[in-house]
Formats: sequence, C-alpha cells, structure tokens
Amino acid sequence: MERIKFYSATDLAAGHILSKAEDLILNFKEDRERTINDILELYNCTLYIEVFFDQWSAEYKEKLKELCKSIKGYISRNFSSINEENIELMVETLHWQYKEDFLKLFEQSHLKKRIDEKIFANLLSKKLFSIKQVCLHSQLVKHYETVVKQFLLGSPSNAELLFDKYVIESRINQKQLCLPLTKDEMNELISNYIDSPEANTNYLLLIINNHNTKEFSVTDELRWKSKRRKVCIEEELSNNSVGISIKYKFVLQKDAPMLVECKSKGTEFEIIYDLTYLEQELDFETILNNFIWLFDFMDNNGRVSFISTMSTTSILERLQLKAKRDYLNNSTFGVRETITDASMSLYYSLLKKQNVRLEEILEWFFKVYLKEDFAVSDYIFTAPSDGSSYREKCRDILPEIEYVIQQFKCYVDYGQINHEMLALSSSGIAFYQVPSLIKNKYVYKKDVLDTIFYYLFSDQSLLGYLENPEKDSETFYDLLEKHKVHIDEYKDYQKSELQYLIDNEYISIDDGFLRWKNPTRIEILYELYHYNVISMHRLSDVLQTEARLMHQENKVEFESTLFSKPEQDMFDYYLNNSKFQNGPQLRNKYAHGRLGNAANSNEDINYKNYLLILKLLIAIIIKINEDFCLYEKVNHSKINS
Repeated sequence: MERIKFYSATDLAAGHILSKAEDLILNFKEDRERTINDILELYNCTLYIEVFFDQWSAEYKEKLKELCKSIKGYISRNFSSINEENIELMVETLHWQYKEDFLKLFEQSHLKKRIDEKIFANLLSKKLFSIKQVCLHSQLVKHYETVVKQFLLGSPSNAELLFDKYVIESRINQKQLCLPLTKDEMNELISNYIDSPEANTNYLLLIINNHNTKEFSVTDELRWKSKRRKVCIEEELSNNSVGISIKYKFVLQKDAPMLVECKSKGTEFEIIYDLTYLEQELDFETILNNFIWLFDFMDNNGRVSFISTMSTTSILERLQLKAKRDYLNNSTFGVRETITDASMSLYYSLLKKQNVRLEEILEWFFKVYLKEDFAVSDYIFTAPSDGSSYREKCRDILPEIEYVIQQFKCYVDYGQINHEMLALSSSGIAFYQVPSLIKNKYVYKKDVLDTIFYYLFSDQSLLGYLENPEKDSETFYDLLEKHKVHIDEYKDYQKSELQYLIDNEYISIDDGFLRWKNPTRIEILYELYHYNVISMHRLSDVLQTEARLMHQENKVEFESTLFSKPEQDMFDYYLNNSKFQNGPQLRNKYAHGRLGNAANSNEDINYKNYLLILKLLIAIIIKINEDFCLYEKVNHSKINS
C-alpha cells in the first residue's frame, strides 16, 4: 500500500493525499504498535495538515491541531527510545522515502548525544544512509564532521555534490548541502573524480567552464586535466556508438526552381540554393538583404533567428545539467547555429570566387549606405586587409565591432558621431547598454503571466489532454487551435485550471464549447512565450493597441535598446564571459592571446572563428539598419497622424 509522503505545498497530488492524511490523524490511537515507517508516515501526515489548515473551519482546525500535537509528542517519545543497540536494526527497515525524515528527526531529537561517531560511521559504511542525505542536515554534519569528511573524500563521485551545490542551476534542496571541505580538499576530490571511472562528461564540462567565485573555484590545472579526460571518454564513446546521426547537406544548384528550398528524408536534410541567382545578383544591398530573406538571419518580427529560447527545449534537455552561468545551448539552437554557419561559409566562398569581398560590403554599409540613406556621417569601420592571416583578421575585426556599437550609441545619445569624445572614453560597452532610436521598441512579459504561459503553452500542463487520441495535444493552445472542444470533455480535476482561464478572460464558453475570449491577446502571448520578446513597431496597429493595453494592465513592459535581451545574451555567449561561462569567448581569447596551440598553429580554426565573427557582425548591421528604418516609419506615422 502506498504510504503518505509530504513533498511540498505545491505538490499536484496534495488534494488526493490530504484526505488520506486526515483519516490517519483522526484515527490515531497511541496504544497501537507501530513500526518506524508507521511513525514517519504519521509525521508526514502532520506536515500535510499544517500546510492545508485553511481548508477547514476554525473549530475543526483546533481539533486537528490538538491531534497533531499529541502525535508529535508520540513521535518524540519513540525517538527518545532510540539508542546504539537498536538504531541499526531500525534503520535497516526504513522505507527509502523516509530516510531524510528520519535524519531530520534524528537532528531534532538530539540523538547525536546517544549515537557516537563509530556507530554513525557504521550506518554510512553499510550504505543505510547516503552521504548526500546526511549533508542536507547541517547540525549532523557539524557534530560528525570527521566522519562526514572521511566519507566525502573516500568516493570520487562525491565531487559531483560540489557542483550540485555551487554551480548547477535549480537543483531542489542541493543548495542546502553542507560540505565541510577546505579548498585544497575540494581540489583533491575533483582531481580524483577526473581520474576515476565514474567521471561523467557533463560534470567534466562544468569543471572546464567553471566561473570561479569566493565560495567555489577550480584551478587551471584541473580544467586542463578535465578537458583531456573528456576528450578521451568521448572518443571511446564515439568508437562504440551506434546512435542516430542527423545529416545536413547544403547544395548550390544552377537554375534551381526556387531561390532556397529545404528537403528532408528521415534524419537527412538538404538545403538547396539557386546558384544562378547568387552569382548574378552581386550589388551590395542585395547581398546584405540575402542574409535576411535567403539565409534567415532575421525573422519577420525583426528578431535575430539564431538565438536560444527555453520554449524550444525538450523535456530531456531540461533534465540535463546546466550551470547557473551557462547559456541555454539546446538542440534547436544547435541546428540554427549549424545552418547559419554553413550558409555563411557557403556564401563567403561563393562571393570570393566572384571577386567580391564581403568585408568590402560591410565597409560600404557604414561609410556609404548609412550616409546616403539616413544622412549618418562619419561612421567608421575598417575591415581587415585581404592579405592578412585569419588569425590576424579575427584580432583586427573584434575591436572594430566594439567601436561600431559605441558609435551607434553616440549617434542615438547626441544625434551625431563624435569621434574625439569617443577617443577619450576608457570604458568598453556592453550589448545591453546600446540604446535604440525608437521609444518602446521591445515588448517583454512580466512574471504575472507565468501562470497563464504554463496553462496555455507548457507541455507539462494537462489541459491539452482529454484522454481522446484524436484530439490530445501537447499544449492547451494547440488543442484549441486545432479542435472544437466541449467543457464536458474535461475531467473534474482539470476544471479548476479552466476556471482560472475563464475568470481571467482568456477563454469563454459558448454553448458548452471553449473559445478564445480575445484572440488578439492570445497571439501576443504566443509570441512572447516562444520568442521571449516582440518588436513593437513591426506589429499591426491592432496588435500594438493590445500590447499597450497589456502594458496598462501591468502584464508586459517596454524597453528601448538596439538589441533585444535574447540577442544581447547571444552576443555575450559568443564573444565574452561576462555573463556566460560556456561560450567560445572569442573577443576575450583573441584580445588576450589565450587561443592555445591549436588556433595559433591551425588556420582552419581561425577561418571558422572569423566566419562566425562575420556572422555576428552581419546580425549587428541588420539590427542597425532595422533601427534606422523603424525610426523613419514611426516618425512618418506621427507626422501623418
């Protein structure tokens, strides 16, 4: 029979279990003989009752409080009878889900006064408790510190606990871990872990990328050692692997029927570009536009397309290890990165064969195009020379990119580019600091929408599930978009969530059928959930009006920057380590000469990095051009209104 276990006040099973807990409390009789598991189940019942007291009348609450008080006294008396002679036999019978409860009551009942280090060590030696379970209780760790330290250092796999506590994002209870190790002992444990057969490549990557803090740091020697170990493990896995591979093929075809066409067959994808068009259309403006319309560097809302979003993360990916300072590098981001990198390489080579230097086009954009189309004078950009090595090109172009965004900020702030003033500045500039010419350029959701996002768009919500294979959908949004749904198709336990959506005017019921109350608002919510941001002035007038109404209701906020927050994060990921620890850090590595032997001796690596840097610069150019275009559009609308 399933026992009662309290997890949290937000546990979805709470309603069902609460009734069982209530019955056990009401039927409690002290004179009945109970096992340690029976006693700990009663303890969990009291936790449920305390959390959900608000559900009952004042009189009934008092009755339950008195019963719980009596039960707690009973539990305390039972724990006071535990001693060195009976503890091992008692712990051997513990149900796995009650072990942490036992340790919590062990701590509260001051059993440490009766259980010496030798007995406690014996419990750990026989694996009746894990060292991780013990380390969740700081008073036990403090009292049995010598024993705890011995067991922590005794198993290399315990190095993972260090990363669970200090590095990994959102691990429930892990931050409470009490690990009584000195810095030298931590390094010793990590070193042993790297050498051990238990080493996991996910944790090895955390060691390599770790952003050191006062609380927890990793030496450069351990990073290097971890990198070598990770390569060895991956080579071994690759040699023995029979996994599924996804292949991408990029084709230039003469007189292709379409400018760009994507074909797929199983796990193979083929992207075909019309070579005739690409070879004939070589004016500079068309070439830059091809990165938008042909190579999809930007979507139809003006957002850079090769960013990472949580909405594209699969359930399995959400379970993977992720450090607090890791950029969300999910599989969808990897696909977008692969396709845009490949198209960049393909187009750069093609243009070169046509005696067109892409770098010359980039110079033209700043020196000629901005001046002729938007009257912006003195914009400076100097591309790397044609004859320099790719290593030199990378080092030369990165400072130019920084100066590009400094000049744009200066123009927005002062209406002109003042190079003398910029020359006096000793500070750099971050991507989030670059303003836009346009007020209220971007729309972002506020936290108040999180619940709505969960109900409408999360595949973890049960609102898309009707126990009907013909209609069941991943999300409630998909269900309502694709099917006609009657309220009676839902179970009673789902209707409270539907009522929330009704009360907040997201859905309504018409003759028993569910429909969107305000489809325009749902469209905005969809965009915000899937892309994290909306470019306000690329919306239709109807959608803009709705966005302003949502702003008045404090559901969204507006910001005015050149780059949206997801774009800022993407640039930071690739170029530096100020925010993320798992990126290429191209600007830092080339600026400080920390490339390593491979990049210093292998121009193929530098060539690949150079194309990536050019891809980022083209994205910046597209965003700058868009800002000027939107500024003209917004001002023209104001004049005509």
